[in-house]
Amino acid sequence: MSEENVLSLIGRGLLDRIFPRRKLLREIRARWGKPSNKRAWLPSAHFDLTRGEVSSAYVDEKTWVDLEFPRIFSRLDNTVTPLGSQILFSRMRNYVDDPKELAQSYALAEMLQSNNALRENIQLALTPLQDDSHAEIVDFLFGEPPEQVRHPLPLVLWSLCSLSTLAAVIVSALSVWMLLGIIAVNGLVILRISWMRSHENEALKGCLGLLQVADALVDIGRGVATFDVMQQLRQERHLRKRARASFRWISLLQLEFVKYAETWLNIVFLFEQIVYMLTVKQFTKERGTLQSTFELLGSIDAAVAIASSLECFPDHCKPAILDKQRIDIKNGYHPLLSNPVSNTLSLDGRSALITGSNMAGKTTMIKMVGTNIILGRTLGFCLASQASIPRSGVMASIRSEHSVESGKSHYFSEIETLRSFIQYAREQRSGIFIIDELFSGTNTVERIAIARAVLEKLSIDAMVMVTTHDVELQQTLSERFDLYHFQENPDVDGFFDYKLIVGAATERNAIRLLDRIGFPGEVVARAMDYVLNSIQDANTKIGEEARGS
Repeated sequence: MSEENVLSLIGRGLLDRIFPRRKLLREIRARWGKPSNKRAWLPSAHFDLTRGEVSSAYVDEKTWVDLEFPRIFSRLDNTVTPLGSQILFSRMRNYVDDPKELAQSYALAEMLQSNNALRENIQLALTPLQDDSHAEIVDFLFGEPPEQVRHPLPLVLWSLCSLSTLAAVIVSALSVWMLLGIIAVNGLVILRISWMRSHENEALKGCLGLLQVADALVDIGRGVATFDVMQQLRQERHLRKRARASFRWISLLQLEFVKYAETWLNIVFLFEQIVYMLTVKQFTKERGTLQSTFELLGSIDAAVAIASSLECFPDHCKPAILDKQRIDIKNGYHPLLSNPVSNTLSLDGRSALITGSNMAGKTTMIKMVGTNIILGRTLGFCLASQASIPRSGVMASIRSEHSVESGKSHYFSEIETLRSFIQYAREQRSGIFIIDELFSGTNTVERIAIARAVLEKLSIDAMVMVTTHDVELQQTLSERFDLYHFQENPDVDGFFDYKLIVGAATERNAIRLLDRIGFPGEVVARAMDYVLNSIQDANTKIGEEARGS
C-alpha cells in the first residue's frame, strides 16, 4: 500500500472519530440496495410472542422452511436495528387481508427508495438501537411481565441503613469494621439476586433508549403524506413523555459519573436494586405505550429494508389482490437466484401440473410462484413485471425428511401433510398448495394412483401447483389441471433453458442427453425402445379397457 493511501486511511480514521456520523453514513450507503448477509439475533421473537394477534392467517412453519424463506428473509433484512429485523420477520409471516394496506406499504417503500435524505436521516436516528442486545427487549415487552420486588420495604430499609452506616463511619461515629460488615451482606445480596436483575435492568435501559430514539425521529419526515407510521409516532409523543417520567430513576444509570461509580454504589447501598424496584413498578403501567413504540420504530426500520429490497430487485411490481382463484404472474423470478430466468404463469380457477426431468426448473418454478404470492400478500410487492394473486394462503410440501427420532418415514410425513391440505381446502374452500414430486419414494403403480386421487380432491376447492415425473398424470388430470412442462435442450450449454412450456410433455430429450454426454449408443437406443414399447403397451391397455366398457 502506498504512503499516500496509508495517510488517506489515517486521515479518514481520525475524521471518523471526530465525526462518527460520517462513518455511520458511509456504512449505511454501502449496504443500501444490496442483498443482505445479516444474521439477525432472535428475528422470530416478536412473531412467536404475538402470533395470531396481528392476523389470524400466517405462513406456517413448514411452508416457511420449504419455500426457503429463512434465506429470503436474510437476503431482505437490510434493517439497522434488531427491532426492525423482528418486525420485518413478523410482517413476512403474517398475511395482510386489506389490499389498501398492502398498497400503502408499497407506496411507502417507493417513497423511501427515492428520498435518499429522508431515508438516511431515519437510519442514522435508529443507530443507537443497532446493538444485538436490543433484540431481547421484545421478550421484556411482549412476554411475561417482569417480576416485582417481593419485599420492597425491607430492601429500602436496609439500603437506608447502609447509607446511614456509611455516613456514620465518615464522621467517625462508628468503626470501619461495621461498614465492612454491611458491605459483606450487600455483596451476598448482589450475588444472590443481581444475576436475575441484571437482565431486567438492561431491558429497562433499552426501553428508555426506545423512547429517546422515538422522540429523535418525530420531526423527521414531517409533511410526508404517505408516512402514516411516522405520523402515529408523533401522535403518541405525549404518551412517551409520561412513560419517560416513569424511567427517571433508570435514567440515572446512564449518567457518566454513575456508570463509573455504579459498582461501588451497588456494594455500598444496593443502588441498582433500588432503581430497579422503583422503575419496574411504573413500567407495568406504561407497557402498552412501550409496545407501541417498539412496533412503530421496528416498522419504520422494516419499511426502509423493504425499500432497499425494491432497489436490489428493480424488476418488481405492486400486485393486484383478487377475491377469486386466479394467478397471473408475468416474468416472475426467484429472489435467491443470481441470474434468474423469468417465467410466466396464468391460471384462472384451475390448477397446474408441471412435468420435466430433474434440474430442468420444475421445483424452482413452483417455489417462485409460492414465494411471490407470499411476498405480495405480506410485503406488498412481487418480483415480476405484473402480478395478480388471490387472497388465499399458501401451503407447501417441497421437502419431507425422514425423522429417526419420530420413526416417521418420508411417505408417512408426506401423507400427514397432504391430509392437512385436504382438510384445509375442505374447510376454507380456498388455498394455494405447492407440491413437489408426490410420493416419490413409492412404487410406480401406487404412486400414480394415490397422486391422481389426492390431486383430484384438492383441486375441487383449491388451486394446486404440482411437479411430477409421471407423465401418465397429464391425461388423467387434464380436466382440472392446465399442463406445463420443462424440457431439456441438447443445443444449450448445461442442457436446460429453464423456460416453462405450455402443454403436455412429448419429447424424450432426457434420453437424448445420454448420447450427448457419451453413453454407449446401444444403451441410448435400447432406452428409447423401452420408452416407445411402454407407451404402445399403455395405449393398447387403454383401448382394451375402452372396448370392454
